[in-house]
Amino acid sequence: MKRSKKTVSLIYLACAAISWFIFREMFATLWVIAKLPQPLDWIIAPSDIVSSVLAVIFFVILISSEKVDIFTNDVITELSEVVWPKRKEIVLSTGVVSVLVGICAGILFGFDMVWGLMIRIFYK
Repeated sequence: MKRSKKTVSLIYLACAAISWFIFREMFATLWVIAKLPQPLDWIIAPSDIVSSVLAVIFFVILISSEKVDIFTNDVITELSEVVWPKRKEIVLSTGVVSVLVGICAGILFGFDMVWGLMIRIFYK
């Protein structure tokens, strides 16, 4: 089933925004590590400019690639066929996992206390 181009474009835009954030952090860090001068009279930092250009390039590549479009539509189709659990199942599963994590934490706490006691006795 073919998805609307608007939905797919919104997904691509979200991917470009995430890539912009990653590029911005990466280039800002590299700018500091390389000890490059930071122009104070610029409104936008050089790392923001570079990351914005790369994010726009990434968005254009996503929009223009037919393979990416087919893959995204396949992913959306597969996700629409997933049977999602009901709220009651999620609450019960969360409770079971929480209880089991608590039991495991108690067992590890007991082992740690016994091991610490044995070490203190051994080194006295």
